[in-house]
Amino acid sequence: MNKVKDDRVFAFTQIVAASVIVVLILAFIALYIFPDQTNLDFAWTILPRTSALFIGAGYTAGAYFFARLIIDKKWHRVQAGFLPITAFTICMLAATFLHFDRFHHGAFNFYLWTIIYILTPVLVPFVWWRNQKTGSEALEENDLRFSRLVRTALKIIGAAGVLLFVIVFIQPSLLISIAPWKLTPLTARVFAGWTILTLCSVASIGLDGRWSATRTLMESAMVGIALTLLAIPRMWADLNHANPLTYVLVGGSFLTLIIFIVIHLRLDKLSRQPQSKELGAASWTR
Repeated sequence: MNKVKDDRVFAFTQIVAASVIVVLILAFIALYIFPDQTNLDFAWTILPRTSALFIGAGYTAGAYFFARLIIDKKWHRVQAGFLPITAFTICMLAATFLHFDRFHHGAFNFYLWTIIYILTPVLVPFVWWRNQKTGSEALEENDLRFSRLVRTALKIIGAAGVLLFVIVFIQPSLLISIAPWKLTPLTARVFAGWTILTLCSVASIGLDGRWSATRTLMESAMVGIALTLLAIPRMWADLNHANPLTYVLVGGSFLTLIIFIVIHLRLDKLSRQPQSKELGAASWTR
């Protein structure tokens, strides 16, 4: 007899999430609050500070994601993020072994980093597989399902982007040559990993197709972008002002945050309306 899928989050999943939050908060403190002390407070020395600030903002977005898992206690709202996180952890493990000489061997932070990225490529998909047994595929009361066209577009964009940034991960000089601040091969691979995480999330949203399964991922991205924008004054001296991508980065981050806020508000409003629960382009004109 098949068990009813009650969408609950297992206690084990919550324990893993709480443990991850603790680690991510420590990373936020080391990288975002004290970006100039990574030679003492992190697994490897990150220069310039801009890279540390970006990574710290990203880890804080991750802490928000796992906090929502614990607070909401509905598995389908977060399940779309787990396989993208798995892809990210695999990238971090690969980057660690490819640049092993760059790490602070013997330091506690080195051991913590290495243990985390040896365990999580197995632990994260295991948590997903185990908790997926409870995941509901139905719409919530206030929910929307994206149209087939939207879902297909998200899957294509995500998959194509992942393929591109796998190439960047393999050949980090491609990113180093155009980045508006100085990158090393290690930090270039780390940022390729973050981009792969983002693009896998886009594809995962396309596969699921529900606004309720998208909201937490979008809000997490908004947290990361907001923290990045708040850190721009601290990054400014590191940025190459002759590189047009500096202004694309700043302006694009601000514009993306505004667009995400507008989309979030609009989809929340549409989800509360009694009309059709499939969201297409025409829905935005209501």
